[in-house]
Amino acid sequence: MAKMRPWVAVTSTDEMPVTLSPVRAALKGIAPVKVVELPFRPLGSAETRQYARMLSGAIGMLLRPGYVTSELLELLPALQVVAVHGAGVDQVDVEACSARGVLVTNAPGANAVAVAELTIALMLNLARRIPESAARVHGEGAWGEARHTGIELRGRTLGLIGLGQIGGRVADIARALGMKVVAFDPGLTAAEIRERGARPLGFETLLGRADVISLHAPHIPATERLLNRAAFAKMKKGVLLVNAARGPLVDEKALARALTHGRVGGAALDVLNGEPPDPANPLFAAPNVLITPHMAGSTVECLEAIAATAGADMARVLSGRKARFPVNRPARPRA
Repeated sequence: MAKMRPWVAVTSTDEMPVTLSPVRAALKGIAPVKVVELPFRPLGSAETRQYARMLSGAIGMLLRPGYVTSELLELLPALQVVAVHGAGVDQVDVEACSARGVLVTNAPGANAVAVAELTIALMLNLARRIPESAARVHGEGAWGEARHTGIELRGRTLGLIGLGQIGGRVADIARALGMKVVAFDPGLTAAEIRERGARPLGFETLLGRADVISLHAPHIPATERLLNRAAFAKMKKGVLLVNAARGPLVDEKALARALTHGRVGGAALDVLNGEPPDPANPLFAAPNVLITPHMAGSTVECLEAIAATAGADMARVLSGRKARFPVNRPARPRA
């Protein structure tokens, strides 16, 4: 039997597309690229075996939709590298990859402009209640009665939880709008936070002072449900919340309760804890909520940048060179 030619899988669907041209350009002469429509949800054992057969022989995977689990890795002995389409790697069992000699890479900063711009857009939509007014004009033919009296962001205090590349860009735009910017980021020194244009504050102090809070932290054990019932109780009454980072950073039941009781004046969420969301999610019944379908990185420019970054790093790894953006250090790299 002829030996299967090594190839690279790109997980892509109509709902979560990958721009293929920069990936193919980066991997030209290294390995052919094929698209695999991996679902964006955890797989059962039978489905894992089914998709493992479709991925058989792949030496690399550019992962947008889908999850890389220990069970899937066990069935893909040829796999050497998983390049995540973005900065967050919570779709990948990184520990299992390390144990099996599979390198994981990401694309930090490639989505920074797109996510920062959407964050500001969500902030403005909350402040001016644009979606409600537009819906009434289109759906009811209303005019004067569809007008809402909102607030200006100028002079308000924006609290950023996380001040990496995305948070830093949000800070720049917010200052241009005349906002005061404060930030909490345990990974940065106070001097580094000031250099990025924000005033450093402790977590609880920030909660009590911010008029608008925007999340830009990774999903790790320390940030799981970072904004919980106790955190909401410490916030200013009527605070606005934006989350375009990761859904599990927020206790959604606690947020729904805070919205219902007016502790939180409005929430704009591009991510939820579980996607696609459960229709029974209490946020769907809560007032003053704007939910978008994890679209922060969905711009032409962003998709090009992420694909180029991920494809180039995968090409480096498969050519025997070091990755620019490694996430783990496999004990025994697969050959």
